[in-house]
Amino acid sequence: MCFTPAAFSTSKTSCCQFTAVSVSMGLPLLCGVASSVRQAHRRNIQLLDEICRIYIAAMDLRQLNTFMQVAELGSLSRASDRLRVAQPALSRQIRLLEEELKTPLFTRHGRGMVLTHAGEVLRGRASSILRQIEETRADLITEAAAVRGRVVFGMPPTVGDVLATRLIERFLALYPQVTLRVVPAFSGYLLDWLHSGEVDIAVVYGTEQGANIRFSPLLVENLCFVTATGPDAVPHHAVSFPDVVQHRLVLPGPQHGLRILVEREARQRGLTLDIPVEADALQVLKGLVQRRLGATILPLAAVHAEVQAGLLAAAPIIDPHLSRKLVVAQPLGRQASHAVRRFAEVLRDEVTDMVSSKVWDGQLLSSMPNPL
Repeated sequence: MCFTPAAFSTSKTSCCQFTAVSVSMGLPLLCGVASSVRQAHRRNIQLLDEICRIYIAAMDLRQLNTFMQVAELGSLSRASDRLRVAQPALSRQIRLLEEELKTPLFTRHGRGMVLTHAGEVLRGRASSILRQIEETRADLITEAAAVRGRVVFGMPPTVGDVLATRLIERFLALYPQVTLRVVPAFSGYLLDWLHSGEVDIAVVYGTEQGANIRFSPLLVENLCFVTATGPDAVPHHAVSFPDVVQHRLVLPGPQHGLRILVEREARQRGLTLDIPVEADALQVLKGLVQRRLGATILPLAAVHAEVQAGLLAAAPIIDPHLSRKLVVAQPLGRQASHAVRRFAEVLRDEVTDMVSSKVWDGQLLSSMPNPL
């Protein structure tokens, strides 16, 4: 069943006629009957409101705006001058709107155009809807403009090379009034700087709870065995950890979280590591591997571009799976600015997209039970 303003107009008249006939015939108009009629009338009005909202939501906003301008000015020619749109185009938009609603909205005469009853109903509803749309647009513009200030963001070097550029580009597209500073450092330093106020927000490895630091789960990233391409390249299938350590490795220094993880796993299995070169900088590690001075262990995201370009090869590590947890760290007891809160939201969105697109091999911690 299709309801239109015109259909409601008829049903409303029928209710009024019923009441008038009942009185003129001298029939007792019982309170219960009157109450039922009023309730039905209220239900009809509520139904009409909902129907109008549904229709308006589906309409072309340009048609609706044209309708409002013609209704205000009472003339297609005056509306044409105001909107700077040809009169035939406006006439067509009104006609399409009337066809969509299956009821005339204007009465045409020599002096202009006058709203019908259905047109009056639509104008009342449309005015409210268009005002809400404009207020929403203004609120969003104000919100973006209101996000100002400075955000100092810390991250480990292996994360920074993967995430920083993409994250900054995405954030500044949304909040161009904010100034960003990226601080690459090991997780321990970042936690100290969060305490001292030198850093506003950081991504760090591990889940240890620090004093006055709030940790929010982010990601478990899988680690890969990375080699140069060519005859000695890593096979496409997964490689066991004991097989990995049979190779000469280039890894970060002993204080680096990745080095600590690899050494702990080797020690538990009674395996010996061959590490002739140490390098804390990610680009140096990748350059050494490309020159066949050793293989390394890194998250896929850190070498995704080189793998796609055929410069490096990477394979998952199994037996056991090597992985690291990443969390977002923020200081407790210090109110985060509007800019920092928005940055945290964009950070999560970007990491989610990178995992979904397989750029970052891992699982979002928020999707795991008891992530911390």
